Amino acid sequence: MKIFHIVSNKEWGGGEQYVYDLSQRQRADGIDVGIFCKPVEAIVQKYAETGMDVLPLALGGALDLKSAWQMARVIKNLRIRESEDQSVILHAHNFKDAFTACYARSLAGRKQVRVVMCRHLTRKGKNSWLYRWLYRHLDRLIFDSELSKSEFLSTHPAIDASKLGVVHTSIVVPKEVTPVDIRTRFGIPSDCVIGMYHGRLDPEKGLDTLLDAVALLQDPSFLKDTSHLSPLASHLLILVGRGSDEYTAHLKQVAADKGISDKVVFAGFVHPVLPYVAAADFGILASTVQEGCPLSPQEYMSQGHPVVVTNNGGQREYVIQEQNGLLVPPGDAQALAGAMGRLIDDATLRQRLGQQAKADFDDHLDYAHYYAQIKTVYGV
Repeated sequence: MKIFHIVSNKEWGGGEQYVYDLSQRQRADGIDVGIFCKPVEAIVQKYAETGMDVLPLALGGALDLKSAWQMARVIKNLRIRESEDQSVILHAHNFKDAFTACYARSLAGRKQVRVVMCRHLTRKGKNSWLYRWLYRHLDRLIFDSELSKSEFLSTHPAIDASKLGVVHTSIVVPKEVTPVDIRTRFGIPSDCVIGMYHGRLDPEKGLDTLLDAVALLQDPSFLKDTSHLSPLASHLLILVGRGSDEYTAHLKQVAADKGISDKVVFAGFVHPVLPYVAAADFGILASTVQEGCPLSPQEYMSQGHPVVVTNNGGQREYVIQEQNGLLVPPGDAQALAGAMGRLIDDATLRQRLGQQAKADFDDHLDYAHYYAQIKTVYGV
């Protein structure tokens, strides 16, 4: 089997890391893997350093026939005998690259070529004549959650249902993760309970609501109205990640205006992030938008930590209320504060939910489980 992943973003991010991890796992499985990507030096270099063939193309989308011709020439030059049971997989990770892959297959005239696509967004399906053509030519269309699949089908796109599938995305976890001593690094007392968010600092991640929740946890009247909370233990929120200078400055100003600057640490971008995750007591994802299969909750679960997440995305398919985490409505600062307060206040609850989170990750969310499922997508 020969697999080509098609990567058309202009900068390295979560999608590029996802392809990197998958391609490396496939190569360890004895599969020949190549990468088509934009001629962006940082991306080309990152993939090339693994020893994979990296082929830069413009990858301009549905109207970019030049990239399709160039891709077709690569496929035609592969040494594959028609009599052998060999396959070429063009694995796209968005619709615009799927168009290029389908054009290239037609131009190459190689019957062994299959085009599969993984959908990493929660969006309604389009049903124009151009997309109907694409749906006919795709071999498989895989979603990262049942939510993403349901949202896509809500507009009744003209696609054969047998081509569709769902595979929850996963993360690669090293055998050993040594927690960073964040208490020493940021001067945090040893008995302080640490909640953490990591990811992009972006409004759609619900970070304004999160700061509102932290402010509520300092309000005696809120604690009085929340009967299940006693006066809370010492606690701190750590925000790991980066965003625009403007939005980061906005968050810092909000924290100052609410008098919680001493309760919020802006740690900036860190890599790798798992040692920070391992050092926290619980994780938080307050997204106000529907995410298909956000991975940050899984990272906390893999380290035996419970999570507080909003109930509007694919995370609700693996974060189960009161079993391995707590779910709250998006944009509801009071509900978020209440859930965070319970985890801050109750070490036994944190331990119980965290143990189940780790058991669930190991049982059906880890990368081995994901990879076993993704292999079936190729149909060979």
